[in-house]
Amino acid sequence: MDAKEAGRQDPLEWHGHRIVTEDDLAYSFPGPTDKSSRRRRKWRHAIHGVVLGFLLLLVTASVAGAYLLMTGYMVIPAWEHKPDPAASAEISGCPRDVLDYAKPDSATVNVYNGTRIPGLAKKVAEDLQRRGFKIGEVGNRTLSNTSIIAAVVSGTEGRTAALTVQRHIKDTEYVSDGRIEGSAVDLVVGRKYVGLVDKERISTEEGRLSCPRDD
Repeated sequence: MDAKEAGRQDPLEWHGHRIVTEDDLAYSFPGPTDKSSRRRRKWRHAIHGVVLGFLLLLVTASVAGAYLLMTGYMVIPAWEHKPDPAASAEISGCPRDVLDYAKPDSATVNVYNGTRIPGLAKKVAEDLQRRGFKIGEVGNRTLSNTSIIAAVVSGTEGRTAALTVQRHIKDTEYVSDGRIEGSAVDLVVGRKYVGLVDKERISTEEGRLSCPRDD
């Protein structure tokens, strides 16, 4: 090959073979800026957004559910207390002793929703608190018969407070649960609860407790 022919030779050829350059590689193997790569990135971003949105929704629902359970607006049957003699109003007798009416602020009342009516325990607790009663626990409890106004439950020391509660809620049924100590009263509210007795109609005279099978 003479000098003239060598000058005309393609610089990208070497002994009859073409030399692969960066431009050739870029054309044959597209880099991260091609359209398919951009579509993949957009798809990943979309998936991440959906996952984050779902997690946010799950956290929000969990917080809302916890609030509704704590306030008594939502009832989960599996979490309710099992039926017991006190709550189911199954008693062997009724106290016959005459009791004095006590001031509401001397009585502590635990209020339980015995139905599936959302927020019932909270509402009744607020009604009693406005009357001056001290409110203890507010939650859910099972009644075998929900078609009552309410069951008033206490031990011997709580009978006076139970009488006071009965004077504020007409036609409740007293149940003795045999607790040895404590004057607190449990109020398990049924479906027929409609509200408290008007203040001016409340009797403050001494009297007996009203039981399901009172004679």
